[in-house]
Amino acid sequence: MNRNIALDTLKLAMAFMVVGIHAEFLGDVTLLGKYLTVNGLFRLAVPIFLIINGYYFFYVISKEQQLQWLKRISVLYFFWMAIYSYFWLTLPDFTFIGFIKLIKLIVVGYHHLWYVSGMIGAALLLVILRVASSLILATSIVLTFSIGVLIQYLGNYHILEETVFDQLFNYHWVHRNMLFFSYPFFCMGYLINKHSLHNKVSFKFAVGLSLLGVLLLIFESYINYYQEGSDGGFDNLFSLLFACPFVFILFMKLQILGSSKKLALYSSAIYFIHILVLNVFRKNTALDETHLTLATILASIFAAYFIIKANERLKFML
Repeated sequence: MNRNIALDTLKLAMAFMVVGIHAEFLGDVTLLGKYLTVNGLFRLAVPIFLIINGYYFFYVISKEQQLQWLKRISVLYFFWMAIYSYFWLTLPDFTFIGFIKLIKLIVVGYHHLWYVSGMIGAALLLVILRVASSLILATSIVLTFSIGVLIQYLGNYHILEETVFDQLFNYHWVHRNMLFFSYPFFCMGYLINKHSLHNKVSFKFAVGLSLLGVLLLIFESYINYYQEGSDGGFDNLFSLLFACPFVFILFMKLQILGSSKKLALYSSAIYFIHILVLNVFRKNTALDETHLTLATILASIFAAYFIIKANERLKFML
């Protein structure tokens, strides 16, 4: 079966971007450069991952294989939650608040695993809404994404300071969740496939709009960097809604065909294992942010080789 190697290469690059976000790439070199990458360019990664998965989820729905898909992704999620349990599982707190916190963590996911739980939630929502018209789905994308961005900006700029909402809106899970983040991009990928939008856009048009989208993303990040009152990082940025689908479409149109899944497997393995590698380096080394990023990428590639080998037998690790 032919694969689009260009898309797999994009996945690998995005896995490296995620490592850069968590290792705070360029933090030791330039604060502006760190901000424009960690809170700008690199934020393309997770939304495009969601678009890719939503694109292929169209086939899952078409073949009525939703249950099989959900079972496979749920097993994947709980496997990696178990792998990372050393970092999040503590002695039980036998109070109501302790119980709620534990349930929230299991549902939302440890650290980077929020992406998988968010994708599961987005898929469940799309299964419910699949009978709706494309216009309604497109409207729901804009609406849910806009609410997430609004919450992020209200929180980061403390617009509602000295209210309970200010504290609430600065929790990642309030805006970076299955409804306000995962669903819009997942559904976007679904609609791109449903209407073959990638085939209706010329290559030159895709290049132009991708470049424009990336420039808008960097410009939005630049404004946030210099704007007084901004506090914390950004997951939800207005320009992602424009930049991400066109970057995805551009790589879909490149159509570099091959048969190997190795690049895609490496991107997934690096994504899942890099936080473990990062934790080890942070505990045992004094690497600065840039070298920490590069070291984590290299070590994650090495670890990914063994994860891929193990997955050939276990089948549920990636």
